[in-house]
Parts: sequence; C-alpha cells; structure tokens
Amino acid sequence: MPGGRRRRTGHFLLLAAALLAGAAAVLSTAGLPTAPASGVAAVVVAMGGALMAYGTDALKKHKDRRELLPSVVRLDARGRLPLVRALDDPVVLGVHPAAVEHEGRHTRTPAFIVRAVMPRLLDALRRGRFVLLVGESTAGKSRAAYEAIRQLLPDHRLIEPVSRQAGQIAVDTAIDTPKCVVWLDDLERFLGEGGLTGQGISGILAVGGGGRYVVATMRAEEYAKFSGRTGPGAINPGREALRQGWDVLRLATRVEISRTWSKADLVAAERYRDDRRIEQALRHADRFGVAEYLAAGPYLLADWRDAWAPGSHPRGAALVRAATDARRVGIHRPLPLSVLVELHEPYLRDRGGPLLRPESLEDALRWAVTPLHATSSLLLPEVEDGYLAFDYLIDAVEKTPVPRKAFDVLIAFATPGEAMELGEIAWQWLRHDQAEAAFSAAQRAGLQDGMERRCDLLRDSDGASVALEFARRAAESLERTLGPHHSETLDARRMYAWEIGMEGDPGESLRLCTELLAETVQIFGEDHQRTLKARRAVANWTGQAGDAARAAVLYAELAADCAHLLGQDAQMTVNSRMEVAHWTGEAGDPAEAILLMEELLRTVTRSDGFAQDLIFSIQFRIADRLTRTERYAEALDRWELLAADATSQFGPLHNWTLDAREDLAQCVGQAGHAQRAVELLTEVLADAAQLDAPRSRSMLMLGRTLAHWVGEAGDPTQAVVRLEGLIAISAEEFGADDPTTLGLRLRRAHWVGKTAGPVIAIEELRRLLDHATETRGPNARVTRAIREELDVWTHGC
Repeated sequence: MPGGRRRRTGHFLLLAAALLAGAAAVLSTAGLPTAPASGVAAVVVAMGGALMAYGTDALKKHKDRRELLPSVVRLDARGRLPLVRALDDPVVLGVHPAAVEHEGRHTRTPAFIVRAVMPRLLDALRRGRFVLLVGESTAGKSRAAYEAIRQLLPDHRLIEPVSRQAGQIAVDTAIDTPKCVVWLDDLERFLGEGGLTGQGISGILAVGGGGRYVVATMRAEEYAKFSGRTGPGAINPGREALRQGWDVLRLATRVEISRTWSKADLVAAERYRDDRRIEQALRHADRFGVAEYLAAGPYLLADWRDAWAPGSHPRGAALVRAATDARRVGIHRPLPLSVLVELHEPYLRDRGGPLLRPESLEDALRWAVTPLHATSSLLLPEVEDGYLAFDYLIDAVEKTPVPRKAFDVLIAFATPGEAMELGEIAWQWLRHDQAEAAFSAAQRAGLQDGMERRCDLLRDSDGASVALEFARRAAESLERTLGPHHSETLDARRMYAWEIGMEGDPGESLRLCTELLAETVQIFGEDHQRTLKARRAVANWTGQAGDAARAAVLYAELAADCAHLLGQDAQMTVNSRMEVAHWTGEAGDPAEAILLMEELLRTVTRSDGFAQDLIFSIQFRIADRLTRTERYAEALDRWELLAADATSQFGPLHNWTLDAREDLAQCVGQAGHAQRAVELLTEVLADAAQLDAPRSRSMLMLGRTLAHWVGEAGDPTQAVVRLEGLIAISAEEFGADDPTTLGLRLRRAHWVGKTAGPVIAIEELRRLLDHATETRGPNARVTRAIREELDVWTHGC
C-alpha cells in the first residue's frame, strides 16, 4: 500500500515518543529533578516531545496526501492505485479511439500492431526506467506506451496525475510505492510553472530497488519548445518555465515514433485486415499513418473545415480554431468556457460574423464535443470544467498568426511561464506591443527572464539607446532595493553591461563584464550557472572588442566546463560550441569553423536530446559561413532546405521563415543572379506585409535588402528612390539620429554615388559621418560602417 513505510515509521515514532514521555514521568515520580539543569530528564522530555511532534506531523502529511489522492490521480473502484494489468481499456489512458462498427464486432481500439519501434521502446524502458515517446499527433505514441507497460510492468501500480498541479503529489506517491509506473500522456501538460521538475523525477528514479518507472508521450513540436529554442545565429536568454521543463525531458530516454508507417509496420498490419477499419487504413497508408487514420483525424479535420459554411456550425468551428490556436502557442490547460467564448469571437468575425448565420453557443458546443464515428471529438471536455482541442488539429491547421484580439485574451489568461512563451511568439510575428505586454506580465509575476526579454525586445523595436536606458534604470533600481550583490541585481548589471556593447562600446562592455565575473565567482563560486553566464558575456565581448582568437579560446574552455557541469546536451554547452566555431571563423579560419559546426550538427542530429529548432540554428550558422566564404552552391542547398523546413515547422509568416528566405535571396544574388534575388525578395516582402507591421525595423531591413539588389540588378536610381522612402519612415518612427535611419542613409549614399558619381557620394558620406560621430559616437557600429564606406569611395577616387 502506498505510504506503508512512512505510516509504520510514524507509528514507531509515536510509540517511541510515548515511551520517552513515560520514562520522564517515572523519573519525576521518583523525585528526580526534571528542570533543564538536571540534564537526563530534560533530554528525555525534549526527545519525547520532538519525536511526538515529528511523528504526528509525518502522519498528518501522509493523511492529507491520502485524502487528496482521489482528486489528483486515477484510482480503481476500491480506492487504490490500479494495477497495470487491470487497465484493459487504453482509451482511458489517452489512446484515441477508432470508429466502432455498427454490427458491434469491434471494440473502440483495434488489435495492437507491433511496430518496428517496439523492441527499442521495451529495451529503453528496461534500461532507463524513464522513457519519452516523441512524434506527431496520432502517430501511435500512447498506444505503444500502453502496450509496453502492459507487457513489462503488469504487476505495477499506475500513477496518473490529472493536472499539472497534481504532479508533486504523484511524485511523492511514486516514491512511497515500491512497484509503480507514473503515466504522463501529453507530458507538456505537466511541465512548466507549478508542474513536474527534474528534481522530482530524479527522486523517483533514485529510490533503491529500481521498481519505479516513468512513461511519457509528447508531440514533437512541444518537445522542440522545451528543448531550448534559439533564434538563427543568436542566443536567447533562458526562459525559466521552459528550462524547468527541459530539466525533466533531458532525464528521459527519447524514443521517436513516426506518424507514417514503415514497410515493416505495414507488413505487420496485413494480418489484421479482417478488421475493416485496419483494412481501410492500409488502403490510405500512402497519405496517412495507420494510427492517424484509425483515430479519424482526417475526418475530424474535414468536418471542422466544412463547418465554416453559412448555416452549418461556424460558431462551433470558431470555438475549435480558438482552442486549437491556444494549444498551438503553448497553453495546454483546459480553457474555461468564459475564456473560450471571448477567444473565439475574433475568429468568427474575421470569417464573416453574422453573414455566416452562426448557431447558438449551446448548439456550437454540443456539435464540437460530439464524437465523430464514436471516436474523438473536436473539443474534449475536461474534468477541470474546461475544453481542450483535439491534438491532431494542432499539427494540421495552418501555422498563421493568432488574431490580435484573441492573442490579448490569451495573454490575460496565461500563467507567468506561459506569458513568456506568448511573448516570444508575438515577437516572431513582429507584434512588439503584444510581446512587451506578455513579458511585462511575466516580470510582474516575478520572472527575471521577463525583464531581460523586455530589454532585448526594446533593442529590436526601439533601438539600442532605449534598451540601454531601460537596463540602466533596472540595474539602479534593483541595486537600491536589493543591494549590489543580490543575484537579481547581478543579472541586471550584466544586462546593462551587455547593452553598453550593443550600443557601440564593446571595450567598456568587456571591462564591466570582467568585473562582474570576478564578483560572481566570489559570491556563487566557479561552478554556478550565473558564473558560467558571466564567462559567456566576457567571451562574447572579447571577440566583439577585436580579439576573435581569444574569444574562441574562452568559449572552448566554457564549453568544456559546461559539458562537465551541465552535460553535453545542455543548452549552454551547445551554444558555447557554436560560438567556438563562429569566432574561429572570425579569427581567419572559415574552413575550420565550418568543420566545427558540421561536427556539432552531426552530434545533435545523432542524439536523442535535441530538437529541430536547435538543429535549424546550427544549419543557419553553416549556411551563413558558406555564403561568406563564397561557396555558393553548397550555401544555396542549405538555405533552400532551411527555408522549406522553417515554413513547415513555424509557418510562412514566422520571422525565422522570413529570415531564411531573405538569406536565400541574398545568396542567390551573391552567386551572380541579381534579378532573381529581386524576384525572391519581392515575394518575401509581399508575404511579410501580411504581418501588419510595415514600419517595424524588420520590414525596413527587408526593404533595404531589396533596394540593394534592385541596384545590383542594374537600376541604381530605383534603389535610391526605395531607400528615400525607407529613410522617411525610419526618421518618423525612430528619429533622424537612430542607427537604422543612419544605416539607410549610408546605403542611399552608396547608390547616389553609382548614379551621380563618387564626388557626390563622398560629400554625402562626410556629412553623414559628422552627424553619426556627434550623435552616436566615434566607435558606434554605424559610425564605423560609414567611415569604412567613405574610405572605399575615397580610395576609389
């Protein structure tokens, strides 16, 4: 029985306390003194009281947890944790049901077809005791996991938490249950703020005897979010909720299961053709996975899309899309009806509103939760009085931005950890106002990452000067309230030092970061993660200040220490290795840089611990270095693959997708096809216009790139015209002294020189250099770029 040892311990402690209390009474009766000065009696009384209190407390905690169990984990009819062998309905554990034949010959789940992945799954479960099955929705993850525990662990007790908040009680129960398996279907539901932690899972696996197991499933896209997302060529500060989730994921043995079935899988399925459902699924195996077809995913998707027709179920369709988008952007909790109703309104309005003749809310909900062909429904009513979207839809719907008003509803509903994720997504859709709102909400709730991401966002949206001022005020405020050596103050001071470098003074940034590193080591020690972050800042600004070779050495040392302290697959380890390659290239050895990144790519591709978006970042670095070294044929192959992968994974309007397509066009132009580059960039700009951010820095930079290739394609006058329009927008939005405005003026001077001659270009560049030196300083990036361009034109004369 769970908690048996703890209960027996509590009884023993109470008995011991009673005996000691009795002994004290005997001593007192015998006339011996019981005052503290007497020693023996005082010790006896104190020990008795302490043991009595401890035993009572232990029993109370155990009793409280036992009383909570029925509401937080699954129990059998007798109120006990069920045995695995007694679980004869996989649907109860999250397996999608298949259609039931009218004549009643088949159950909700067809016979299990042993797929080629099963031997690896069983072996991983025997060896590691924590297995995570990763794949697309309806790939067959839950069914494979169910069959695995039925085969290997039939006499174990099953512990299945019903919500994220139940995670800790599930952990405590597992630790107290000698033979058990913790079942975590759709693991992302139990991760993040207030959910499972790496420490908790480690506690289960560390208990002696080895009879405790953890089996989980997760969609591949969700795994990518938690595994550590980094933008192309950049390091984003860690997000605490996702980091905590990754602390859990990295403990698991990851087993991939594909939605599409292999030849061996299809051969194994042939023997079950007498089940008409399997026979039909096999006939469609060229388009759908067998498990996907059996779960009626394609039918549900078609039913939902048909429901938008006027007079059909347009309100129901809007409710389904709203719930689907909530899960798509990282909110996997059931949505209360009030939130879902508010959330669906923009979807319904955007599709036509009253013109669709929408049904009543009651009819819409009734339609959305009704199972199709006795399988899953589009909306799944949850025990927490809310609704979840059928997970098949998350992968199937178009990856377009969530309507603005709906996104506002999600920000207001989100937990702090969810708000951080929403901020990242809004940023990638160039919605800086909504990203700011989300990060601010997270910061108000106490997440330090919210402040750091607000600073990064300000730099991207309003410029380095605004970000620097934000960082300065944050550091000063925290130093006043918490003191100069508090951990949050040190983080803010490091942020301020970083922004000084981003504003154009890498030498001063290096000096401040070096001082901070010494303080951090003194306060936290050599092995603390804050120390590792401080070392990363020193390495970065060493390179930015001009010593690329030294930066490569510092990053190599950091990578080795991170691998030792955090693991080979830790985010900081991989990022440090990427930086070693980058600074090796900057130090003059681009071939070695590419080799280092190729080796890193092979490492992460072979490992179970990395997701597609991290691989995307490394491939971006490789493609960029290949382009810079004029290996255009190889670079083009990389950019085309990146653009296709980003479109598939993140959607056509995600900033990473737009970046990859822009860089592909740049490479095409550098390879000698300027007109084709213009055509590609025109398409990118037209698609980016759908983001409704025409005056953002990202759009200005994209327009600048297009103007460059218009000039290179033989029309410098049109390039000047385009740049003048961009300069007007930039000056109005960000000011005449802003680096973006100055950079656009620099490009205009270049193309003016191509049309009016070098004398005119030199005159413009000299005036621009004086302006930049006065307003930005002589060492600012844009000032240095203007000076270099002026030298080119002067030397050319």
